[in-house]
Amino acid sequence: MLKIIGIFFFFFLLNSSECVNRTYLIKKDLISGLKGGEFTIYDAEGKKALYRMESKLGALHHVRLFEGLTKKNPIGLLKSKISVVLYKGNIAILNKKSNQWNNGTLNQNYKIVGNKFVLNFNSNDIVMEGKAASFDTTFIDQSTKEILAKFRKRISSLFWKNKYDLQVLSNKFPDEVYFLAVAARDHTNKKIHSG
Repeated sequence: MLKIIGIFFFFFLLNSSECVNRTYLIKKDLISGLKGGEFTIYDAEGKKALYRMESKLGALHHVRLFEGLTKKNPIGLLKSKISVVLYKGNIAILNKKSNQWNNGTLNQNYKIVGNKFVLNFNSNDIVMEGKAASFDTTFIDQSTKEILAKFRKRISSLFWKNKYDLQVLSNKFPDEVYFLAVAARDHTNKKIHSG
């Protein structure tokens, strides 16, 4: 009897624990012209296109996120604000269940080495931080210190178009938040390297 209870308890814990691990490959287009970077987001194997990020031509960084490759009805928006040095922007994610937009901000913080952004979404602060000379960036919930997601820029990006492997480890926030944050981070790296 104890054995049956033990087995039941083990399976209960296994099913109730929130073990999330979704992986995406984010590929930047080779040519974007005068617009900001544009990206296609694939499954982990890089075979099935799941999302598309398109930029608008303009002085400010403006990205629209679409489900699939159709460019109808965006499900996410990123709009930068005028800022002299550090990136500042607003994000909006469409909640598909309520058909309402959830708004947030994305602001780059000054850091001598490495990079740091603070995302505020649904009144929660998420820190997106990368160490100096590292290809890795981590998203951390500021209140719980939980690692929510992380991405790694592929080494091949040094010689060819940028590719990122994004791993989502929590369901606390929509994946679209991380997609738009990668686009903002890529945009700031472009500004740094182009002078």
